[in-house]
Amino acid sequence: MPFTSGAAPLIGWSTVHAGIVAIAILGLGVPIALREGRHHAQPRLPALLLASLVLHLVGAVTQAEVVAHYYGNSADFQRYDGQGAALAIGIRHLHLATAGLTIPGTGTVSVVTGVVYAVTGVDQLGGFFVFTALSWVGLLCFYRAARLALPGVASKRYAVLLFLLPSLLYWPSQAGKEALMLLGLGIATYGAALLYVGRTVAGVLTAAPALIGAAYVRPHEVALIVAAFVVGAVARRPGARPRARTRWAVTAGLGVGALVLAAIVTAHFLGLDSVSSSALQNAIRSANGHTQRSGGGFGSSHGGWSSSPLAYPRDVVTVLLEPLPWRVSSLVQAIALVENLILITLVVRFRRSLLGSLRAAARGGMPLMLVVYCVLFVYVFAALGNIGLLERERTLLFPFLLMLLCAPPAESRRRARARAQRAEWDVPGVLVGVLRHAEG
Repeated sequence: MPFTSGAAPLIGWSTVHAGIVAIAILGLGVPIALREGRHHAQPRLPALLLASLVLHLVGAVTQAEVVAHYYGNSADFQRYDGQGAALAIGIRHLHLATAGLTIPGTGTVSVVTGVVYAVTGVDQLGGFFVFTALSWVGLLCFYRAARLALPGVASKRYAVLLFLLPSLLYWPSQAGKEALMLLGLGIATYGAALLYVGRTVAGVLTAAPALIGAAYVRPHEVALIVAAFVVGAVARRPGARPRARTRWAVTAGLGVGALVLAAIVTAHFLGLDSVSSSALQNAIRSANGHTQRSGGGFGSSHGGWSSSPLAYPRDVVTVLLEPLPWRVSSLVQAIALVENLILITLVVRFRRSLLGSLRAAARGGMPLMLVVYCVLFVYVFAALGNIGLLERERTLLFPFLLMLLCAPPAESRRRARARAQRAEWDVPGVLVGVLRHAEG
């Protein structure tokens, strides 16, 4: 039976049922956290990871209560829960009926929800717990990527910001696209890190399934990260050895091929006749218009979108700083405002790290990929003319932005020269000097 566009039935939840799911998730999380602590040789990391997992579960409870008491259970996840509950019956009998579902798109989330309910039983809060756990795994993959591809990264700072940022605890804690995209983008970023350090086979086997899965949810975001990866890969110096040059060519070729496929899927998803700058700009303007409507859920709409580069500073303010203090209209937005102020403080406090990332980006690789993704994300998602939507969507920007804030700090020429002079007087430096003098 095909699904209709009408409102799906509400799915309730049982404290006992949801509690069992939470205990199971924590039981799986403990060995993962311990393994990560051993892998990174950080004895305090497991405690942070488990605290973050518990806070993710708390975020799921908060999400359910806020929507129930302040929004009358009117939210996107209502559709996913209702359709997922209906699909779960067939999935248990190895039968999946997707007629009437939008795939790629929202229908994919309904299918994943159905799979979750087929395994855990139909329970809204229990389903939330599973989705927020998936987002936690995605954040763990981002952390691994930073440790692997950014030598000298402030890993402790990144771990604290990544695993404890309120937005990343709250918004992906429901049955929805954000949790699935955090998982997909996190795994894909780790795969990109493997490719950047020369582990081509492992990188492809890691990134490819994640990108394919994420493309079934939001192909346009997959196109953004693939484009960023290609720029970072092509801009890298291939090295002098033939093997390094071959690896560079293979990596760049795979990236370009993936970008072409992502562009084709995105064009089909957006209903575009061609992949051109004008067609993409028209699609973005259309998205902006659809989020500018009046009525329920659109009370936090803001201004229009411009494709002009001169409007980009305004886009940065829109994506990173909304809601502005005079636009706060709810408790959730007030919390977002406080988080914005924290992020501004972090940017000022760690500005040398941000400058270091920009300087490192000139050499290509992961730093350039992060910069390109952030720039493209701001340009595209500034078109979302609704503050509430922006608060959710930018959770897919924060892991990349926070990584830039945790890169090794930039050194001025004066500092670098002083450090080099100090290094000449260490024991190895003295020995090298003596040997050179003797050879002369």
